[in-house]
Amino acid sequence: MKRQIKYVLIGIAAMLITSGTVMAQNQEQLKTQNQEQLKTQNQEQLKTQNQEQLKTQNQEQLKAQNQEQLKTQEQLKTQEQKQAMLQEFKATLSEEQKTILQNQEMTREQKRLALQECFSEEQKSMLQHNKEVREQNREMVRGNLSEAQKEQIRNNGREQSKENQKENSAGNGGNGGNGGSGNGR
Repeated sequence: MKRQIKYVLIGIAAMLITSGTVMAQNQEQLKTQNQEQLKTQNQEQLKTQNQEQLKTQNQEQLKAQNQEQLKTQEQLKTQEQKQAMLQEFKATLSEEQKTILQNQEMTREQKRLALQECFSEEQKSMLQHNKEVREQNREMVRGNLSEAQKEQIRNNGREQSKENQKENSAGNGGNGGNGGSGNGR
């Protein structure tokens, strides 16, 4: 009987050892499965986040492209309006005014002053309207520019101003300015 109890106890111990080993293997398998599931979930989350980021970036790029196209369309429209106003204004010029414009001996400033003296009220009104439209367009453009674009325009203006000064110095005997605003208009 002692021997039987001994064998039973040994059997129970063997069973416990075996079941412990099986449980450890099962725990290890569960741990591995959980790790793989977490890894898969993390990869899926990353993939989803990346897709969302790409989608957002694409939407922003499309929005920027659309805005750029609208700006280009606005610029074309503005350019067409400028051309139409210029043609309309040219049609009102008298022979005397055309002669002043074609005079090669007069400076730009002299031409401007001579023309101002002989503009009709209609022409003055057209010029005033043109000035107002230019200001509106300038303000609209300024509102849409980034800081980098504004800085680029300032730099371009400085360079243009330097070039105008050089041209004016060379064109009028080297005495400097042209008596006007210095912007060539």
